[in-house]
Amino acid sequence: MPVKNVTRNTIIASRSRIADSAVKRVVGLMFSKPTEAAMILKFPKDTSISLHTYFVFFPIDILLVDGRLRVVELVPAMQPFTTYSSKSRASYVVELPAGTIKKTRTKVGDEIAFLRIVERKLENGRSITVCKA
Repeated sequence: MPVKNVTRNTIIASRSRIADSAVKRVVGLMFSKPTEAAMILKFPKDTSISLHTYFVFFPIDILLVDGRLRVVELVPAMQPFTTYSSKSRASYVVELPAGTIKKTRTKVGDEIAFLRIVERKLENGRSITVCKA
Protein backbone atom coordinates (compact mmCIF):
# COMPACT_ATOMS: atom_id res chain seq x y z
CA MET A 1 0.00 0.00 0.00
CA PRO A 2 1.63 3.29 -1.06
CA VAL A 3 1.66 6.21 1.39
CA LYS A 4 1.09 9.66 -0.12
CA ASN A 5 1.53 13.16 1.24
CA VAL A 6 -1.60 14.71 -0.29
CA THR A 7 -0.65 18.24 0.78
CA ARG A 8 2.69 18.15 -1.06
CA ASN A 9 1.61 15.65 -3.76
CA THR A 10 4.54 13.34 -3.02
CA ILE A 11 4.80 9.61 -2.45
CA ILE A 12 6.28 9.01 1.00
CA ALA A 13 6.57 5.24 0.51
CA SER A 14 5.69 3.15 -2.53
CA ARG A 15 5.19 0.03 -0.38
CA SER A 16 4.15 -0.60 3.19
CA ARG A 17 3.19 -3.25 5.71
CA ILE A 18 0.43 -2.80 8.29
CA ALA A 19 0.75 -3.77 11.95
CA ASP A 20 -2.83 -3.74 13.21
CA SER A 21 -2.62 -5.99 16.26
CA ALA A 22 -0.92 -5.40 19.62
CA VAL A 23 1.69 -8.09 18.94
CA LYS A 24 2.48 -6.79 15.43
CA ARG A 25 2.78 -3.23 16.78
CA VAL A 26 5.22 -4.30 19.52
CA VAL A 27 7.39 -6.28 17.09
CA GLY A 28 7.29 -3.60 14.35
CA LEU A 29 10.70 -3.42 12.67
CA MET A 30 12.59 -5.41 15.32
CA PHE A 31 15.30 -7.67 13.87
CA SER A 32 14.52 -6.52 10.32
CA LYS A 33 16.89 -5.14 7.71
CA PRO A 34 16.61 -1.61 6.33
CA THR A 35 14.01 -1.41 3.57
CA GLU A 36 12.27 1.24 1.51
CA ALA A 37 8.87 -0.10 2.60
CA ALA A 38 7.03 1.75 5.36
CA MET A 39 5.68 0.05 8.47
CA ILE A 40 2.26 1.41 9.46
CA LEU A 41 1.26 0.83 13.07
CA LYS A 42 -2.53 1.17 13.25
CA PHE A 43 -4.28 1.92 16.54
CA PRO A 44 -8.08 1.68 17.15
CA LYS A 45 -8.37 5.43 17.95
CA ASP A 46 -6.29 8.54 18.60
CA THR A 47 -4.14 7.82 21.65
CA SER A 48 -0.84 8.79 23.27
CA ILE A 49 1.82 6.53 21.82
CA SER A 50 5.07 5.22 23.24
CA LEU A 51 7.61 3.92 20.73
CA HIS A 52 10.89 2.06 20.97
CA THR A 53 13.60 1.03 18.57
CA TYR A 54 14.91 -1.89 20.61
CA PHE A 55 16.52 -4.39 18.24
CA VAL A 56 16.01 -2.05 15.28
CA PHE A 57 19.62 -1.69 14.16
CA PHE A 58 19.22 1.38 11.93
CA PRO A 59 17.73 4.89 12.35
CA ILE A 60 14.15 5.49 11.16
CA ASP A 61 11.91 8.49 10.53
CA ILE A 62 8.54 8.49 12.30
CA LEU A 63 5.28 10.19 11.32
CA LEU A 64 2.48 10.31 13.88
CA VAL A 65 -0.85 10.68 12.08
CA ASP A 66 -4.25 11.29 13.67
CA GLY A 67 -7.61 9.78 12.75
CA ARG A 68 -8.27 12.62 10.29
CA LEU A 69 -5.06 11.54 8.48
CA ARG A 70 -3.14 14.69 9.43
CA VAL A 71 0.50 14.57 10.52
CA VAL A 72 0.54 15.64 14.18
CA GLU A 73 4.18 14.94 15.00
CA LEU A 74 7.49 14.16 13.27
CA VAL A 75 10.48 12.26 14.64
CA PRO A 76 13.40 12.41 12.19
CA ALA A 77 16.16 9.81 12.42
CA MET A 78 15.10 8.03 15.62
CA GLN A 79 18.21 6.13 16.66
CA PRO A 80 18.41 2.40 17.49
CA PHE A 81 17.68 1.33 21.07
CA THR A 82 15.86 4.52 22.06
CA THR A 83 12.34 5.34 23.25
CA TYR A 84 9.91 8.12 22.41
CA SER A 85 6.60 9.24 23.92
CA SER A 86 4.28 11.24 21.71
CA LYS A 87 3.23 14.71 22.72
CA SER A 88 0.14 14.45 20.50
CA ARG A 89 -2.52 11.77 20.13
CA ALA A 90 -2.38 9.66 16.98
CA SER A 91 -4.10 6.70 15.32
CA TYR A 92 -1.20 5.78 13.03
CA VAL A 93 2.56 5.61 13.30
CA VAL A 94 4.37 5.48 9.96
CA GLU A 95 7.93 4.17 10.28
CA LEU A 96 10.12 5.12 7.33
CA PRO A 97 13.76 4.99 6.22
CA ALA A 98 15.79 7.79 7.84
CA GLY A 99 15.84 10.87 5.60
CA THR A 100 12.34 10.37 4.19
CA ILE A 101 10.84 13.30 6.14
CA LYS A 102 13.44 15.69 4.71
CA LYS A 103 13.34 14.20 1.20
CA THR A 104 9.53 14.46 0.94
CA ARG A 105 9.35 17.84 2.79
CA THR A 106 6.67 16.39 5.09
CA LYS A 107 5.51 18.82 7.80
CA VAL A 108 3.13 18.79 10.76
CA GLY A 109 -0.39 19.47 9.44
CA ASP A 110 0.13 17.72 6.09
CA GLU A 111 -2.64 15.38 4.96
CA ILE A 112 -1.63 11.75 4.38
CA ALA A 113 -3.41 9.11 2.29
CA PHE A 114 -2.95 5.36 2.46
CA LEU A 115 -3.50 4.23 -1.12
CA ARG A 116 -4.73 0.84 -2.13
CA ILE A 117 -3.80 -0.73 -5.42
CA VAL A 118 -6.65 -2.05 -7.53
CA GLU A 119 -6.19 -4.04 -10.70
CA ARG A 120 -8.95 -3.65 -13.27
CA LYS A 121 -9.58 -5.89 -16.25
CA LEU A 122 -10.54 -4.10 -19.45
CA GLU A 123 -12.93 -5.39 -22.12
CA ASN A 124 -10.01 -5.95 -24.51
CA GLY A 125 -8.47 -8.44 -22.06
CA ARG A 126 -5.76 -6.10 -20.79
CA SER A 127 -5.57 -4.88 -17.24
CA ILE A 128 -4.55 -1.63 -15.58
CA THR A 129 -3.40 -0.89 -12.05
CA VAL A 130 -4.97 2.06 -10.25
CA CYS A 131 -4.16 3.60 -6.87
CA LYS A 132 -7.12 4.80 -4.78
CA ALA A 133 -7.28 6.57 -1.44
